[in-house]
Amino acid sequence: MLSKRIAATAAAFAFAGLSAGAGVATAGDEVLVDGSYSTVAACQTDGPEVQIAQDNDRYSNWECREGDDGLYYLYLTN
Repeated sequence: MLSKRIAATAAAFAFAGLSAGAGVATAGDEVLVDGSYSTVAACQTDGPEVQIAQDNDRYSNWECREGDDGLYYLYLTN
């Protein structure tokens, strides 16, 4: 299941890059990768394994943050 989520995340990032930022935000030294985690534990499970299709080597850290909607969002940072 983890590899499917990673593949889906990479595909979503690549698609968003082609469709002018549909769902993936970038801000300086971070990128929002996924926002479908209902618990911080689930987000932290995927954090170390997440890779993105473009500029993956640019990001060396990850972080889970809770959004206003109660879901946890995975960010890659450097």
